[in-house]
Formats: sequence, structure tokens, C-alpha cells
Amino acid sequence: MSDDKPKKWTLRELAAETGVTERTVRYYISRGLVDPPLRAGRDATYGEKHKAQIETVRELQAKGLMLSQIEHALAAGRAGTTTGEIELGLKRSEAPPPGQMLWFEPDGTLGPDQAALMTRDAAALAAPSAASVAPGPAPALAEPEVWRSYEITRDVRVMLRAGAGPWRTKALVAALGRFAAEVKHIISSKEDRNE
Repeated sequence: MSDDKPKKWTLRELAAETGVTERTVRYYISRGLVDPPLRAGRDATYGEKHKAQIETVRELQAKGLMLSQIEHALAAGRAGTTTGEIELGLKRSEAPPPGQMLWFEPDGTLGPDQAALMTRDAAALAAPSAASVAPGPAPALAEPEVWRSYEITRDVRVMLRAGAGPWRTKALVAALGRFAAEVKHIISSKEDRNE
């Protein structure tokens, strides 16, 4: 006689089954990567869904994704619970949104050509076409991206996407420092020769 009852584990058993520590399971739960236990308290139990969620997180980490990326994909609802669905959601979110980048002057104003683009785009949004008024769910907007801008010289600005891991950010900023020093050295030596 087969037992068709779904499997349930204690925290210790789930950790052993998935190959992570109990502390890691608790951490995943606190970040929303894994659902809370089926029954809370001293006799907390976990089911097959918890095991699958932990395995999905571990697979995505093995492929190089950071927990923040996985957490973001799950929280935004762009992905399901399988590795493939989460990766697909992340790839879609990484695609740059269509449109044109606006450049602001140092005082925070838009240049005349940029202001014209802004006005044209605002008018297009205010008067939607008949095809776009059709009933149905609205298309999802792409997640906004935050970028950090580093001015190397008056003519050189480097932009880095925010949200990278701390070790990566530290390495990139250090490399930018070396790059900035080299550029400034080259510019000052050329200016010295011209004087």
C-alpha cells in the first residue's frame, strides 16, 4: 500500500534534505524567497513546495544570480516558481525599455531639443490611439533602473547600474578611480605641452 500523503519535514529535516543550513532556510524565509512554514511555532513543518523553492534558489545562485535579483523577480510577480520562469522574467527585466534617454544640464534643466522630445512624448501619452484604448489588462511597465553617474572630467562621464553586489561595486569604483587618475594625467600633460 503506497502512502500518497504529501511529505512534511521539520526545519532540521528540510535543511538536511536540501543541503543548506537551518539558518539559511530561515534567511530565505525572511527575504521572501521561501514561504513561511505550514505550521508555525515549535513544531513548524515544511512541505514539498518549500523544498522546491529552496532548490530553485540554489540553482539560480549556481548560475550566478544574486539573491537580490531572485528576490526582485519573485516579488515583482514576473516569474513562477521554476528556474526557467525566473530566468525568463529576469531576462525580460534586463532588456532596456524602448525610447530615448533624456540628458539634463548641470543645473537640472533640459536642453531645448530634450524639452521638445519630452513635450512630444507627453502629447503622445495624453492622446492614446484608438487601438490602445481597447479593454483588457494594461501592459506591465518595465522596472525602473537606477544608475550612478561618475564624472571623470568635464567631457567624460561614466555610468554604472546601481544594485550590483558590494564586492562588484567596490571593484568597479576602484577601477574608475584608476581610470580617472590616468585620464587626468593625460589631459594635464597635454595641457602642459600646449602652454
